[in-house]
Amino acid sequence: MMVITEDCINCSACVDECEHNAIYNAGEEYTINGVTYTPLSQDYTFIVPELCDNCKSCVEVCATDAIIEK
Repeated sequence: MMVITEDCINCSACVDECEHNAIYNAGEEYTINGVTYTPLSQDYTFIVPELCDNCKSCVEVCATDAIIEK
């Protein structure tokens, strides 16, 4: 599972890179199968685990190395 750490500067590079639309900006709601969920973080860009396939394309574009595998 990929996670974004507090080193994130909210540049949104990973949001644009994610082919699976699994990454959302801080404070942004997300939808899975028609159900809308509250944001996983109000402070940092976040990855929705249920949508992520661990392709790691986000890691390659992260300017601060804030995305890690957990």
